[in-house]
Amino acid sequence: MERSMEYITVAGALAALRQHTPPITDTETVPVAHSLGRTLSMEVTAVQPAPPFARSAMDGYAVMASQTPGSFRVAGQVNAGEVFTGTIKAGEAVRIMTGAPVPRGLDAVAEQEAAEPLGDLIRLAHVVKTGRNVTALGSEFMAGTALLHPGQRIGPLQVGLMALAGYREVSVFRKPRVLLVSSGDELKAPGDALGPGQIYNVNVSLFSALLHELGAHVSLRPTLADDPSAVADLFAPDLSGYDVVLTTGGVSVGDKDRMVQFLHSHTEVLFWHVDMHPGKSIAAARHHGTTILALSGNPGAALMSWYNIGLPFLASLLHGHLPVEHIQGRLLQPFHKRTRETRFLRARIVQEDQGTYFDTDIPQASDRITTYDACDVLAVIPRGSEPLAAGCVVEGRKIPGLGHERLNWVPRKDVDNAPQ
Repeated sequence: MERSMEYITVAGALAALRQHTPPITDTETVPVAHSLGRTLSMEVTAVQPAPPFARSAMDGYAVMASQTPGSFRVAGQVNAGEVFTGTIKAGEAVRIMTGAPVPRGLDAVAEQEAAEPLGDLIRLAHVVKTGRNVTALGSEFMAGTALLHPGQRIGPLQVGLMALAGYREVSVFRKPRVLLVSSGDELKAPGDALGPGQIYNVNVSLFSALLHELGAHVSLRPTLADDPSAVADLFAPDLSGYDVVLTTGGVSVGDKDRMVQFLHSHTEVLFWHVDMHPGKSIAAARHHGTTILALSGNPGAALMSWYNIGLPFLASLLHGHLPVEHIQGRLLQPFHKRTRETRFLRARIVQEDQGTYFDTDIPQASDRITTYDACDVLAVIPRGSEPLAAGCVVEGRKIPGLGHERLNWVPRKDVDNAPQ
């Protein structure tokens, strides 16, 4: 295929996708209990303090701290879910259970183990400081506190925080609608018998799972043959109901790379080839109002494109920003190659007395997907670099969702100027 092979940077590719794909504005209301993995479209503000009263953090005796040490008559008991309504006099304590409101006029809780029973009295031999074992009113947050913002991905902690604030329902952006299609004459469904030269279709399972993890609504099509008419038939119907068409396969320079051939002939191509290895074979286009993101058919290369471009792009559709952490580290092993493209090496982070190191002793072949689970960070070797010795300092990218990093994003409006 004789077409321009000018490379765009990862940041440039992401900017082009965002520029041509408007964020989702449709919203829906869901129960907080079912909101995991969705993205907030509303501000979550505390309407009352949490906790709404000073409460005991221990089973014990509520006392006035200034009267300790000493002996106290037990004036009654208060349990969680109750309020003590009696009158408390000097020299009196109240038996209290964990979570119960601290009676008015008392300001500390002595642990049960610190109290010596003396008939109808208890004796506290030591000073109990004001506030001991008392969880103060509003210690989590006060009324009016802005807790969460639009564009925040909802994880387990966010679900708990909204429940703590008393929210039963929450407004979220609708799920991105993604059409997922793979192509390749060699592909067979997992579990089918493989013929000569055939392999299992990993990408449709892999990317369906990744898309569901980020909260997308995924539609599937049968695997496309490496035939121009098959690709044309895919795009013949109206696909404007989808936010993104995500394809794998057919985007390199071979005679049967039919996907990119179609994109160049029938769509507005945003870019083709990115300064990224593995994963440089990637294209993006617009077709009748829908964005097409075409990844390599090589699962390992497609994954690199996903973490560097696909995932942050889809997060931005939900008004989110993927908080990639940029760190510095030294190569634990030498990198022996000159680099035509920017290399992203799968690596483990190793902390030594001398600082942070990147252990790249992981198979780096483009087709490997097992190594993504083994890595903590992508060590970046800049384009045009000469071979690098062990100990050279390079940048590392810790990407939410990569390896053992938890998938998360934060509101994009708060970090519009953050690096990607």
